[in-house]
Amino acid sequence: MLAASTIAAAPVLALMALGVVVALAGHVVKVRFVVALGLALLFLSTAAMLVGGYAAYQDDPSDPRRPSDPTQPKF
Repeated sequence: MLAASTIAAAPVLALMALGVVVALAGHVVKVRFVVALGLALLFLSTAAMLVGGYAAYQDDPSDPRRPSDPTQPKF
């Protein structure tokens, strides 16, 4: 499997932004294929983000979040 920790988030975010721009442009020019292409790019980039996040923490069983401090109030 790819080393997910070495893959930057910027390409995935750029693909998401491109998908939104393409879908909006498709709406403006009223071409359904372009709208569908933009939405497909958006969904594929979302799936890539989920797979990358899963792969990044697959080999590390520890929780990346800071442990809660029992002396601090919970909101």
